[in-house]
Amino acid sequence: MYSHKRESKIERERIERLIKWHKGERAAPIKIDVELHKRCNLKCLPCSRQASDFDLNKESMKKEMPLEKWLEIINEAKELGILIWNIEGANEPMAVPELTMPVIKKVKENGMYGIITTNGTLWNEDLIKELVEVSCDRIHFSLDSSNGDVHDYLRGVPGSFNKTVENIRLLNKWKKKLNTESPMLNINIIITKKNYKELPEFVEFCHELLVDYIFVEPLMIFHENAKDLRLNEEERKELPNIISMAKNIADKYGIDNNFATDDKNLNEDFVKSEDKKEVLLNDSSGDENTLLMAPCFKCWNNMTIKYDGLCGHCGLINDGEYIQEKSLKEIWFGNDLESIREKMLKKELLDHCSNCVPSDITQRRRFRKELEISLGE
Repeated sequence: MYSHKRESKIERERIERLIKWHKGERAAPIKIDVELHKRCNLKCLPCSRQASDFDLNKESMKKEMPLEKWLEIINEAKELGILIWNIEGANEPMAVPELTMPVIKKVKENGMYGIITTNGTLWNEDLIKELVEVSCDRIHFSLDSSNGDVHDYLRGVPGSFNKTVENIRLLNKWKKKLNTESPMLNINIIITKKNYKELPEFVEFCHELLVDYIFVEPLMIFHENAKDLRLNEEERKELPNIISMAKNIADKYGIDNNFATDDKNLNEDFVKSEDKKEVLLNDSSGDENTLLMAPCFKCWNNMTIKYDGLCGHCGLINDGEYIQEKSLKEIWFGNDLESIREKMLKKELLDHCSNCVPSDITQRRRFRKELEISLGE
């Protein structure tokens, strides 16, 4: 069983930093989400990439920051006090291993908590072994079914299921060989009408793969074709019972999950809705304009850097400042982010908030509860 001691310590520090902001003091971000590039080898049906009207792989190669710049940013992040470095998976990090692997190695040399999200198809045994040797803390493999045909259909490329599962097994092999529990093995699954019924069987499959955590997320609608994968009213009525069965199986095997914990990503309001602004505002209902009642905490806790250097507080940003022009510290404490914090205090949501990720919302609910307890409110 994976030990969560370090994660618990980091989450406590997150609340402490939010308390500082609440009291009018300033604090460093706890986490940085990075998009090293925008390249990917799959054609996943639900992915936001499908909404693009140009070739993201080619566009990425034109604008990607070099490895040297990312290594500088890691040093800046350490100096600023960032504790978590998260390599996002809205692309495939291992499409450019010569960039990704030195970055995760440098992150660990700087003592930060390292996370990587991957579709799992482009690894090989040497890369898996290196990942385990550098003590990456967490790896998220995206797997949309225990049925290869269903997974490959949703991923848009035949053979992707077998390759991902093969690499998960290689990860377990090297963790055992090197006698380590790191990286923690997470499986991410997006719930669609193609896979929701098999969630209990999926948990059984995850047990076979020695998975530490199963992370479920409802389908997000980024383009018209994705609407065909959305659960209809009858299917949404079935979902709670299926989730309950899946959770019972996960509990039996001791697999952590977010099926029915505080982070309930499959609640009806997430599975059904397309615009998340209403959910965010409902969560922050109240007259006081304080951090505690803000609809989003990211601008006080989080930084994001895009492949071209665009930097801000959220992975959904379309504008902001560029890391090539200012330091992380200058951006974090600068006027641009301060204006966003002021808007959040006034409950003035930004355009991209419509597409807020359910897991961000449920985590925020949990953080708000913990903040209320810490403040005695």
